[in-house]
Amino acid sequence: MKFSREMAGFTVIHVPSGREVGKVREWLLDERCETVVGLLVEGSGWLPQRRVIPFAEIMKIGTDTVLVAGTGLYATGDPPLVDGQLTCRALGKRMLSSGGDELGIVEDFLFEEETGRVAGWRLSSGLIDDLLQGRPVLEDPPQMIVGEDALIVCDEEG
Repeated sequence: MKFSREMAGFTVIHVPSGREVGKVREWLLDERCETVVGLLVEGSGWLPQRRVIPFAEIMKIGTDTVLVAGTGLYATGDPPLVDGQLTCRALGKRMLSSGGDELGIVEDFLFEEETGRVAGWRLSSGLIDDLLQGRPVLEDPPQMIVGEDALIVCDEEG
């Protein structure tokens, strides 16, 4: 499992041609923030183009490179669509308990490289708390309500 931000800037290589597609800019989640559905890649050059590569086209995630089978499509929308599917931008959102308690701000997420399943959320409570106590990770989160400004963690009962 890997944290999404640890892979920002990784080189993306199209295996059939051996060409560099660009650099990892962001991992895209489904609209329920449960699964990685794609990769947003920033091309290089004078006019860098953003491309979306569906998760199904990712062959391997290495220590500093992502190998892909396809070059994807030009990114449209914000957050961009993946194969016509809406995506969720979770980083920077508040995470709340269903009781209304602030759990922190989403700084990163942990996901399974083979399946794309989100396995945890790295939260920030502010600079001082992060330095003194570290950033907590909410592992295997229960179902969540995904809002425009916040993610609300539901109780086990629903």
